[in-house]
Amino acid sequence: MPENSLPKTSPNQHYLNASWLLKLRWVAVIGQVVTILGSVALFKTQIPMAWAMAVVISLTAFSNLFLTFWFKRWRKIDERMHANSENQNSKLPWDLILGLILVMDMLSLTTLLFTTGGPNNPFYLFFFVNLSLCALMLNRHWAWAINVLTIVCFAGLMFEHYNIEHLDLGLDTIRSRQDVSLAHVGILAAFATCSSVIVYFMTRLTDELREQQQRVRQAQTRRANSDKIEALGTLAAGTAHELATPLSTIAIVARDVEQAFEKNPPDFPGAEEVIEDVHLIRSQLDRCRAILDRMASHAGEAIGEPIRPVAVANLSNLLLEGLRGRGRIQLILDDAAHSERLNVPLIGLSQAMRGLVQNALDADRSDRSVKVIVRRLEQDWQWKIRDQGSGMSAAELSRVSEPFYTTKAPGEGMGLGVFLAKNVIRRLGGTVEFESTSGQGTCVTVCLPVSMIVNE
Repeated sequence: MPENSLPKTSPNQHYLNASWLLKLRWVAVIGQVVTILGSVALFKTQIPMAWAMAVVISLTAFSNLFLTFWFKRWRKIDERMHANSENQNSKLPWDLILGLILVMDMLSLTTLLFTTGGPNNPFYLFFFVNLSLCALMLNRHWAWAINVLTIVCFAGLMFEHYNIEHLDLGLDTIRSRQDVSLAHVGILAAFATCSSVIVYFMTRLTDELREQQQRVRQAQTRRANSDKIEALGTLAAGTAHELATPLSTIAIVARDVEQAFEKNPPDFPGAEEVIEDVHLIRSQLDRCRAILDRMASHAGEAIGEPIRPVAVANLSNLLLEGLRGRGRIQLILDDAAHSERLNVPLIGLSQAMRGLVQNALDADRSDRSVKVIVRRLEQDWQWKIRDQGSGMSAAELSRVSEPFYTTKAPGEGMGLGVFLAKNVIRRLGGTVEFESTSGQGTCVTVCLPVSMIVNE
């Protein structure tokens, strides 16, 4: 899998990794001190360049203190930034920071082994511990780079190191022998093979764990969105049920008024306007009933709505009905739109696409036109909805299809139009894509597959 396609590690996970690394470094400092003091006290070991070991251990301890306070400070800064912004990306270059710390630890271990027997010191196995940490905490490029550094360091220890009497396993330095023995080649080959195998499998395991965590987060997000949509559907159905009775009563009263006017035409001034208003009330009541029926539907697709053939031109005209600012829409139809028909749930699909066109109208409140271009492609029928509004930033564009996310002013939208539209169109095998640049408007492209075409 390419590096840039791997799931990103969250800032909290980075701080957790850093916390564990600092704890392990304290364990290493304490272990090194205890080991050195124990070998000197119990075995009377003579350690050349003891001052170098003291410098290395002290450097590790002081750097750990500095890093502890530094990470705490940056964590507070990140928490304040995240509290005031939706951007959850940390400003710290985590791979670089953790990578440099682990490189420092690798060089420190090499220095300690250099003064205490090199490959004759069994503690060289801690190279593998450091490599495992690299593979767990860093990306694969860093892990493999540190693996190469580790092999070079181990080869350098075979070339030169200070011998310890109690750790003499018979492996002389290459410099003292003036040649490379089979033992040197075998040990170096075995070390390089083991380190590479560890890095390979640990990085694969880490990548798979990150992918699994990403899938779990996506599943949790989908479940949360489904719960929200289910709650919204329940609310909509309940609202439709509660409003049905008063609307029916109003419809009956309006119809009675209409019949009364028909039997006894009024002759007072402005009577014609009153009659027109009564007719308008009746038409708007019918529209309210239709809206309530759609509210009781599931994710924009009417319950039990049949799939039926409809001309592409008729579908395109239907999705423009009832829109605020209808006069600003410039509909451009392909010649084949009048002859070809698609098998679709007409009400659900037209409602879904109507929301996309209404968003385009709302994005630009001026008198400039919104173009809806319908054309036949080789494998799809395509609708391009292009506005001349302010457009969206990259951050807004990445979240545009999330449920309950909207760029409109409070009270002007619920953030469900795009989500429901994509849901309906995806069920029909189509796609919805957004292109937008801040200050240059937005273009929404809806494609429905040619396979839906009705064969005459």
